[in-house]
Amino acid sequence: MANTTRNVKRYNLVLPEELYEEVQRVALEQHTTVVELLRKFIKLGLLAVDIENTPDAQLIIREGEKERQLVLL
Repeated sequence: MANTTRNVKRYNLVLPEELYEEVQRVALEQHTTVVELLRKFIKLGLLAVDIENTPDAQLIIREGEKERQLVLL
């Protein structure tokens, strides 16, 4: 029988109730779980860090004609 267990790490995360409710609302709208949505958020955050560490790279959010450059502190 093949071992199908992936190597995973567990981390308990404490969120303010209002923030958790907002994340839960987005998860419901996207027909996914809070855990899967948080995984996507983490991946997006890691991408932002990679971009920040790349010379001459910028992370820009475009909403119609408006653009915003994100700078991580």
